[in-house]
Amino acid sequence: MEGNPRCFFKIMMPGFQGKLNLPPAFCKKVREERSDWAIVTSRKGMWKMNVCRNPEGLISFVNGWPEFVSDHGLSVGDFVVFEHTGDLHFNAVVFDVSACNKEFVVEFKKEDPGRQVHSKYHSRNTKKEAPGRQVHSKYHSRNTKRKPDKESVISKNPYFVLTLKPSHLQKSGKVTIPANFSRSNNLNGFSSVILTDPNRREWPIKLSFQRTGQFRARMATGWVSFYASNKLQEGDVCVFEVNRSSQCNKSIMMDVKIFRAPLVHGIDSLNS
Repeated sequence: MEGNPRCFFKIMMPGFQGKLNLPPAFCKKVREERSDWAIVTSRKGMWKMNVCRNPEGLISFVNGWPEFVSDHGLSVGDFVVFEHTGDLHFNAVVFDVSACNKEFVVEFKKEDPGRQVHSKYHSRNTKKEAPGRQVHSKYHSRNTKRKPDKESVISKNPYFVLTLKPSHLQKSGKVTIPANFSRSNNLNGFSSVILTDPNRREWPIKLSFQRTGQFRARMATGWVSFYASNKLQEGDVCVFEVNRSSQCNKSIMMDVKIFRAPLVHGIDSLNS
């Protein structure tokens, strides 16, 4: 597949444990990819999943998906962002109901070669494994020449996700940052955030704080310029990732990845 990776997300609805139905619009875009297997990579490792297609060409993950669910402790209300990199290979980022990424403890167990992957990058040319088993880490270095702005959304840095609503897109619009994200990253110690958009442009945005009752941090002055320049619309999904490598004394740096609304079709019931 040429061009930028295609992304979508799925909210975990009741009955999600047995299989995952991919969004119909996405299935149409990859109808020429006929592999019987999908490879899904997350922070915790790599999973091989059997692909099932119905007569209309809709795709489901079956064998291997329950293991992914179990290993990530998925619950109703959690959601997963999938980045398709080609050949039915996906990077996956898992978020909980707070809209922040789930924290995982990754164990290193050399004696169990069928379990967890511990490399940052992995090869597509892996040996055939039983579905759901995680590919051993000796296979690595997948497409390391990709430009930084096209790298996977998967990162060890903290991040949160925002689905844009009309209230975010007004002239007086503000973005409330999840409380646990604000606390864990000590946002009360900063006066502003500098957002780097997918075009590597930097946007200084003033932070405002609510200190009475539950502590809240909001992106305020400067946010309107960011969303207007990036042509954000209702339903677009933004992932805000802390950039630890380039911090300022009074500003926290965040890289922003944008998933456009036409590519986000994950809210349909998984039982349909």
